[in-house]
Amino acid sequence: MAAGALCVFFPFFWMAVTSLKTVPEIQRVPLHIAPDRWTNLDNFREVFHRQPFARFLLNSALIAGVSAVSSVVVSSLAGYGFAKFRFPGHGVFFFAIVGILMVPFQSVVVPLYLWVSRLGLLDTYLGILAPDLVSVFGVFLMRQSIEVVPSDYIDAARIDGAGELRIFWRVILPSVKPALATLVIVKFMWTWNELFWPLIVVNSPSMKVVTLGLLSFTNMYFIEYNLVTAAAVVSILPILVVFLVGQKWVVRGVVLSGLKG
Repeated sequence: MAAGALCVFFPFFWMAVTSLKTVPEIQRVPLHIAPDRWTNLDNFREVFHRQPFARFLLNSALIAGVSAVSSVVVSSLAGYGFAKFRFPGHGVFFFAIVGILMVPFQSVVVPLYLWVSRLGLLDTYLGILAPDLVSVFGVFLMRQSIEVVPSDYIDAARIDGAGELRIFWRVILPSVKPALATLVIVKFMWTWNELFWPLIVVNSPSMKVVTLGLLSFTNMYFIEYNLVTAAAVVSILPILVVFLVGQKWVVRGVVLSGLKG
């Protein structure tokens, strides 16, 4: 486990120390791991001076936040329906939805782009959000989590006169809090790290997200490694904080939902 943790940690450590180096330090032979000055923040200042990186962070936070909230609302309602109701075609519909997980996103990009373009949503927040408003993984996760909630609780609430929405709000959601937190964290991280779709629909600098901002420091001739790593450190800090704060919920959600692997 220690060896595996080291393999995972070392790239992040290398990125962090490189962000504190100057170009001559990066190109120095033989290579030195530690920077000459641990307090060198010139690369970070240059990142915000060269590009509106604060705007990129704001765009990513807004898109990832809305995406996470939307996915939780839709997925929890759909998961409740699939877990506790039986209707014609119940199994077929559920497996059809889960089957979407096996379809590569790249295979539907062209029709999705045409649809977004015809609606005039290119280079807009709604256009960037379009594929992320609903999470198929979230539907599966919530269905697995809600299925283990005893039906006796629901029947008792119905006997007391509670409607389905009240049961959902007062009985189901409190019982699956770990799964809800897991979905929020995972969806936020996935959306924050998304590059392919924003690269297609975003044109103006003011609509760029963090992942597109990182590309601003590379071109076909050279890569400014000192600025790329500094920008990467800035971009990874928010999701690192989110994950560290909510990691216990992720573990509990996976355990209680019965997911493995």
